[in-house]
Amino acid sequence: MLRRRPHPVLVSTCLLGLVLVGACEGKPAAGTGGGAASQPGSPAPVLAVGAPAPPFAGTTLRGEPLSLADLRGRVVLLNVWATWCEPCREELPELQALHTRHEARGLTVLGVSTDAARDFKTLRNMVSGFGLTYPVIHDEPNRIGAPFQIIGYPASFVIDRAGTLRWRRDGMIPAGDPDLAAVLEAALAEPAPAR
Repeated sequence: MLRRRPHPVLVSTCLLGLVLVGACEGKPAAGTGGGAASQPGSPAPVLAVGAPAPPFAGTTLRGEPLSLADLRGRVVLLNVWATWCEPCREELPELQALHTRHEARGLTVLGVSTDAARDFKTLRNMVSGFGLTYPVIHDEPNRIGAPFQIIGYPASFVIDRAGTLRWRRDGMIPAGDPDLAAVLEAALAEPAPAR
């Protein structure tokens, strides 16, 4: 079973969504009975755009508790990644640029690293080295994997101010991505829901 540093061919296979889609984390793939809410032998429910985002909480690298519920009223670009993942490292400058550009309008980029505990120092050094100012949670037990149906890294999600999943990308976000820009613009233009 592959746990943390899968073979690069399997990572590529996961990102392409081929036969080994669950191999990156050693779990069954979405739709194969591996979801938390599924009955034995039944498919996992699909995390669909337009559905409420699953709950998630953790502790940031600064030691502060943070949850998606805490960010309700803001648009969240949730990015699940690992330090050993080359495409994850490549997109970090773009994620930081998006956070800087749109934070005042209500965007929070939230990084969630699933690195092993032994890689915590590497994670902190990478966050510092890239100058990331957005919150990063170290989710060593990978609590985010099943509810968000992570099939490879990186995986990114836009969650609107009401907590609804608006967009998903399995794979790297390139600089100036027009699909993401359009989704963010639409979500940021909407007013925050009344509490």
